[in-house]
Amino acid sequence: MLGLPTFGYAQNSEEGSEWTITPRAGITISTLTGDYAKGDAYDPRLGFGGGIEAEYHINKTLGLSIGAFYTKQGAKRNFEILTAASSVSAAGTLQTSGPNPIYQEIFGHDAHFNISDYTDKYEYVNRAHNIKTALGYINIPMMLNVHLPFNLPVGITAKAGTQVDILIYAKDKGKEQIYNRGTYSNSSYSSSSLKGSLKDFGISIPMGLAVSYKNIELDARYLWNVTDINDTNIMVEGNDKVKAHTSTFLITLGYNFDL
Repeated sequence: MLGLPTFGYAQNSEEGSEWTITPRAGITISTLTGDYAKGDAYDPRLGFGGGIEAEYHINKTLGLSIGAFYTKQGAKRNFEILTAASSVSAAGTLQTSGPNPIYQEIFGHDAHFNISDYTDKYEYVNRAHNIKTALGYINIPMMLNVHLPFNLPVGITAKAGTQVDILIYAKDKGKEQIYNRGTYSNSSYSSSSLKGSLKDFGISIPMGLAVSYKNIELDARYLWNVTDINDTNIMVEGNDKVKAHTSTFLITLGYNFDL
């Protein structure tokens, strides 16, 4: 990016020493990659992304920015979980004690358990489905911005840098279909926090393009997560541990204020 044709656009220090501040709000499109994310294990998840950035304009072409964003990340998980207990009391203590207890998982877009296949043997059957891994991050991007010297009615800016990711929220959310002593019911659930199994900090490389008209700017960037977010030592098929990464597009609309 530094090799782009910036000559001829440098200003003197008085003209170049300008600051802008830009509030932004928009959406995230995110998923998870890694050892568990092969095939159709995950689908993208939509979320909110927004925050504020300040940019120092070195000259007419180059700028340096720092920001703070809140982004919802994670993924839709293409799998279902079925648990069954021989008595309701065992299910109430989250145990599948008794004869032939069941804990089963199936993966893929076509994953589906039929509860009626298990009601003859068990008093309590639980099918968890439509599961989403919901992650919330505070992101602090530090970026080099190249305002491309094209003669267009809109401005185009290429951006790249590094970003600190701070995990503040992590849960699995989904729906449950429950069979309890002859009665069927449906409900939503939210798992206990997953933060204990994920790292509190990570590093990403944000890169993207922005299109601006007057003070309005549409910014689209990809957040390339380069650190393993998993903080557990679970073994999978001989690997040292399960590895996981976030993969996120952040698309926001902002308004530039001159300072």
